Amino acid sequence: MVFVDDLTLILDLMILVTVVIFYTAFCVWYEYRRQDHERATSHLQGGAGFLALLGVAIGAIALWGEITWPIPPQFGSYDLFFFDPLFLLALVLIGFGVMVWKGLPTHLVGIVAAVSGSGIIYYGARAYQLSLTLDPLETFLLYLAFGGVAILAFPATLFIDWFIVGPTNAKASPLPSKDVPDYPWLWRILVGLFLVAVVLAGIAAVSYGFTAAWAHLASPP
Repeated sequence: MVFVDDLTLILDLMILVTVVIFYTAFCVWYEYRRQDHERATSHLQGGAGFLALLGVAIGAIALWGEITWPIPPQFGSYDLFFFDPLFLLALVLIGFGVMVWKGLPTHLVGIVAAVSGSGIIYYGARAYQLSLTLDPLETFLLYLAFGGVAILAFPATLFIDWFIVGPTNAKASPLPSKDVPDYPWLWRILVGLFLVAVVLAGIAAVSYGFTAAWAHLASPP
């Protein structure tokens, strides 16, 4: 079987995921602070739509990898290590896009993301323990960062359902709630942590991508 080296493309897509998430979240938060729910919702729909497109691209690669196991047999565990988390990421991105565009609760995707994120951190920790890659620490940090983003996506989706979409679409709210939070400082902390995690994930992906591109462009399979 021919080894197809698509690691750099995958990392490029992961970098784009962090960029779109951060930019969308910032725009939504900014318009929310201005109390312009219409523009906040519009930014949310635009970002969710593009995240779904990225999810389709990532999912196609992940599904192909899960079926064909393109990495040589002596490195067979890499197929599990790379493509399992990618497929979970694709499901979350596509699911989020569909929920936003259908006006359905996004916290359902958030809880799936949190569980998936915990699994991704486990994959990264186990791979670090086994020294599975040439850069085990950098790889673990990459998985830790994206796993953290996925876990923090749960409170982020609750915020979306309650305070962004909820005021104009009550059926999207997990539970009946006011249009503004009773504890705004708590949500500022949670949203802030989510944005910090996204930035760290982006930095980890860029750093890993530079290393991978440098090596893989010099020595393609």
